[in-house]
Amino acid sequence: MGCFQMKTNNETIISIGDCMINIIKLFNHQKSARHTLISFTLALLFELAPGNIVYGGWSQYGVGMQAIENNTLANAELYLETKTTWLNNITPSKPFILSTNFNLPMCDSIASARLLLTLWGGTANYTCKLQARVNGSDVPNMNPLIFGGTNDVNPYFTSTKPNVYGSGYGVWLVSVPIPGNLFHSDNSTNLIELIVDTDDNFDGRIQQITLCAIYQKAALSNYFQYVLIEGTGDIYTNTTSGKTASRQIQINNINTNYLISARLHAIYTYGDKGQNDWLLFNGIKLGGDDVACHDKTIDGFDYGPDVVTFDVSKILQESNELKFTVSANDGVPFPGESSLRPSFSILEVTRSEPDLLPNLNISQNIVIKWPLTQEIFQLECTTNVNSGQWSAVTNIPVVIDGQYTVILPPSNKQQFFRLRKVQ
Repeated sequence: MGCFQMKTNNETIISIGDCMINIIKLFNHQKSARHTLISFTLALLFELAPGNIVYGGWSQYGVGMQAIENNTLANAELYLETKTTWLNNITPSKPFILSTNFNLPMCDSIASARLLLTLWGGTANYTCKLQARVNGSDVPNMNPLIFGGTNDVNPYFTSTKPNVYGSGYGVWLVSVPIPGNLFHSDNSTNLIELIVDTDDNFDGRIQQITLCAIYQKAALSNYFQYVLIEGTGDIYTNTTSGKTASRQIQINNINTNYLISARLHAIYTYGDKGQNDWLLFNGIKLGGDDVACHDKTIDGFDYGPDVVTFDVSKILQESNELKFTVSANDGVPFPGESSLRPSFSILEVTRSEPDLLPNLNISQNIVIKWPLTQEIFQLECTTNVNSGQWSAVTNIPVVIDGQYTVILPPSNKQQFFRLRKVQ
């Protein structure tokens, strides 16, 4: 975490770093200045006090992460794409419009869609007015969505309304459900427009935009289960003052029958290359020691998001545990991430079902023949040759084309036949 400094007469009087307050110098002893300083300090002490009190979706050290939707659809697949939009060291004047494009695959329909945004606020006290349009149409409940402040009253951990999660000094995750009919399903470009405004000093920079959509197409011929997980999963190597070093999320009621594939996706606000963190699924480490390892020398963005995907087909269970950790107690090697914010994850499971598989339909009768010279033999059958249990076929043989012939109806069970000499 960075530092905030307030200056009086060009002298630093308060610095804040890693949630520690140090009064360095006091030069102005006028009553008004002392009152301002005391009020400012008390406000910060209240905000940084242990207890991790949650007002709406805001908590200094994160509200954690939960599964908000667990659903299964026929003939479906996941579209997931993240666009990095951070503007390095530039706070745009407001209101401003940020536009970006997403191209969904050609499909029959969009069954479910969710837009996730990470925004910088500046401090936890500032508020934002956020509007969203998809292909020129207003997104419901975003006209505008007003959020911010340490007493934010917006919902969180719901699947039907915009969710707002705040932590730290004004880092916000906004998760918005979007009606599927607002999107094009013919692979043409979908235009997303975000309008950011504020009545105070909300920073407004949008770090990333993620579109998560479940689309349906008859040709897929599958069953698709997905679990959406979101929140502010802030974790710290220094666990004083109500901080935690790990976050666990239970993912239950997963159908593993006729499994084709299972993949886990995770999005972090940003991680630091060279600072270690683990991602565990059912106790199995995925992706090595440094999963969230953003390298700004590659994309040029100071705080680009980390997006990772792993195949978990071989370790998938009906009940699963997802764990984000920087804890040395879990085995994370030094140095761990000083602070890390996982914010979104999705488990996708693709299956076949018996009723979607081709049926073997045997419609021909079973015809068994043997020579007329073998009249002292009895026809017998069994479903298990190792059992030693054989039953006589009671159908009376008839003579066809000079042979004893028994005609039996088709059976859905495997059968074995033999002739046993009876005299």
